[in-house]
Amino acid sequence: MALRLLLPLLLLLAATLLIAQAQGIGSSASDCCLKNSQNAIPRSLVKSYILQGSESGCLLRSVVFITKKNKKICASPTDPAVQKLMQHLDKKVKNDKKDKKKGQSPRPGGRPKRQKRQRV
Repeated sequence: MALRLLLPLLLLLAATLLIAQAQGIGSSASDCCLKNSQNAIPRSLVKSYILQGSESGCLLRSVVFITKKNKKICASPTDPAVQKLMQHLDKKVKNDKKDKKKGQSPRPGGRPKRQKRQRV
């Protein structure tokens, strides 16, 4: 008697789990790169990057560059040009943090503020 009640409940639970998995509920891999770009990425367009790989639930290892217009560009982490751009962004973030500690806000273009001449 108990088996007659338990079997339909187990089947219902199994079906619910399969449907939820098929729809991707609870999946963090919904925004993964499927292909890496082969084109050069201009430095002036990029503001930051994140790394994508199996630890983030994605199959393809990629560097995801975020542009100033919040677009995403996927690139190969083994490409020397990509590595150089990552180093440039890391250096830029480090310098920006250093400037904030000193109480200075970074100027556009990275140029220092022009000093006014004093009249004698």
